[in-house]
Amino acid sequence: MTGYPIVIVKHGYTVTIHSPGYATVQGGKLPFKVGVRHLLGQGDANPKTAKNKVPTLGLSLYPHKGIGFGNVCRFAKRCIKSCLAHQGQGPVPAVMASRVAKTVLWYLARDWFLSRLRHELRAFRSKHPAGVVVGVRLNMFSDIDWEDTGVIDEHPDISFYDYTKNPGRWGWVRPNYWVTFSYDGGNDADALRVLRSGGNVSVVFYQQTSAAVCGKAAHRQALPKRWKRFRVIDGGKTDWRPDDPCGVVVGLRLLARTYENRHDAIDTGFAQRVNMALPILS
Repeated sequence: MTGYPIVIVKHGYTVTIHSPGYATVQGGKLPFKVGVRHLLGQGDANPKTAKNKVPTLGLSLYPHKGIGFGNVCRFAKRCIKSCLAHQGQGPVPAVMASRVAKTVLWYLARDWFLSRLRHELRAFRSKHPAGVVVGVRLNMFSDIDWEDTGVIDEHPDISFYDYTKNPGRWGWVRPNYWVTFSYDGGNDADALRVLRSGGNVSVVFYQQTSAAVCGKAAHRQALPKRWKRFRVIDGGKTDWRPDDPCGVVVGLRLLARTYENRHDAIDTGFAQRVNMALPILS
């Protein structure tokens, strides 16, 4: 792109590309103008990727159809309301606005977006010695087929990983891109097919109590040893999935910001019940 600024007005949003490294987005769902200089966030700033021993960056877009057009989670069904993007710091205006702005740029300024992403990936890789494994999760709250963009193949020295509900992409979709299939409470046939074929499936579990378990208390919930006869590993110890053994269930705990969020995940069948009671701490 040349001849800055470049202004794009569409779907109620105004995107202004000021330079190869800076863009602003306003209108639509945004209550104020948002400036975007960086697409990737430091992994240690996210509770999920902060547990990774591998240096990790993540791309946080606004999920599903949340920006008012497009759909970055085309296979999402029962997980929509209880998506982790709406938990924790997700509802904070500045956090939500940043994710919305990046998603708008993905759709309305794709060339700028991919160019910026490539630049940040190169810069991230160059900060670490060649022998050090570095990781990137591009679908923190989205489900985009990144292998189709060329980005994965262009950076063979970066280990990418993601979760997906797309039954057509799982396992090593590229030599440097591991994808874990995600169970949503209704895609049983696909989940079992993946497991029987040696792939991994993430499943969200919850324990029943006399009161909803929200916030930090949700981390106390136990995981079952097996799900549909397949071994369950603790997916909460780390978010780094490429080193998981194959053919296992990645057990995740239901983390909900509010009672309503928790009930939505349970009532839709997205979260699976662990057949034991969680004791209430006095």
